[in-house]
Amino acid sequence: MAESSSVQSLERAFDLLEKLCRSRNGMTIGTLSAETGLHKSTVHRLLATMCTRGYVQRDAETSFYRAGMRLCELSSYIVENMDVIERARAPLERLGHETGETVHLVLQEERDIVYIHKVESVSGAIRMFSRIGMRRPLYCTGLGKAILATWPDEEARALWRASDVRPWTPYTIVDEAAFFQELAQVRRLGYAMDNEENELGVRCIAAAIPDYRGRASYAISVSAPLTRMSDERIAALRVPLLETRDEIAEAIGGGMYGKR
Repeated sequence: MAESSSVQSLERAFDLLEKLCRSRNGMTIGTLSAETGLHKSTVHRLLATMCTRGYVQRDAETSFYRAGMRLCELSSYIVENMDVIERARAPLERLGHETGETVHLVLQEERDIVYIHKVESVSGAIRMFSRIGMRRPLYCTGLGKAILATWPDEEARALWRASDVRPWTPYTIVDEAAFFQELAQVRRLGYAMDNEENELGVRCIAAAIPDYRGRASYAISVSAPLTRMSDERIAALRVPLLETRDEIAEAIGGGMYGKR
């Protein structure tokens, strides 16, 4: 019953928000009540909650409500991510075709990575469990380690200590000293490894995509079953991975890495 009530409140809040987004000059509680059929007290309660989160703004002089700037902030993230995906799509497709393996593009969001694009392995024999929109902690993935290696050490440590560090597999690095030794190695090599730390039976080689400051919020990877990811294969994948990373970084305005 409580869940049903929560869903109903959410639907009503969206109805109000959509009305405000389409309004040029804002709307009063009375107008919103009349157009949605909701009681004024319900409209007031929902608007008050959205005001505290920045999704709605209230003009104190006129008591008119308008869509808030928080919506603009969120929409800019969506547009930015869509732009990154479009610019990265062709290079990632080529990388997938060249390697024959699963290729990922992720975005860092707070203490997680979020999968935002995926090129499936052409072999099709084994599918990675990853899917678009799925989240994983930064610390247990090669993609996350690649991103964190571009951050100042103190920021990476702060994130580590704020994370709920636990083993996702028996191979997940859960010791702080060992983890930061791993990040130091990523900085030396220019790429990160995931040795069954996120998914048993899967190895991954990953590289961060730096912005103009050298700091990354995005990363790409090539993943495959252990049977196809020997150390020799990893070494062979390094060149096409880093070339693709450089191509995408240049396309989105980063490209701090020079020619190797």
